[in-house]
Amino acid sequence: MPPKLFGSDMNQGVRAVLLTAKALAVPVDLIDVNVYTEEHIEEELLKVNPDYTIPTLVDGEFVSWNTHAILGYLVNKYGEDDSLYPKDPEKKDQVEQKLFFESDTLCPRVNSVIAIIVENEKEIRTEKISAITESYMLLDGFLENKNFLTGDSLTIADLCCVATVSTATVITPISTEKYPNLSHWYRTCKNLNYYEETNGVGLNNLDALVELKLGRPRTKELCE
Repeated sequence: MPPKLFGSDMNQGVRAVLLTAKALAVPVDLIDVNVYTEEHIEEELLKVNPDYTIPTLVDGEFVSWNTHAILGYLVNKYGEDDSLYPKDPEKKDQVEQKLFFESDTLCPRVNSVIAIIVENEKEIRTEKISAITESYMLLDGFLENKNFLTGDSLTIADLCCVATVSTATVITPISTEKYPNLSHWYRTCKNLNYYEETNGVGLNNLDALVELKLGRPRTKELCE
């Protein structure tokens, strides 16, 4: 029986898990849960995760509900090698630096905007947009002379960050001129043969929700 993944594909953490699982060729059974509303409570999720957060992974008797922990678990258990999450201390440190950047800086800034949409606010303050573009600037610096966040090889840091960065682009597209390194990396990630089914579909669902609630409060400057 494949692992169960509780969550909505509109959530970047869920999409990071889907990306990683696909990269490892691990099938997962996605159980759709919308924790952003109280219209439906998934009792099965509540039983395994009292905190009722997504993503939550159930693999047999094992349960994990932190995005980064789930990614590491999947690689450690199912990976044919450690390329996505190296065991070498220095390489592992580089991956974890970028994962912590995603959790401590990038994700909170993106979530603060998504929360506005969920709460049906009609305006996004300028400082919230500026915080996201500052994150773009930092990522662009990380990617100087690199194809991926930690060098020339794809890791879970890229899969996690691209799920969150792509979420940010729904509100604030990436300027190719201002952030050339980030733009190149984003295109590279989008060219992964499993990107569309694991990240693109949910991202389109989120984009539709944003348009429904806010219209198009975005610039026409796209990362193409």
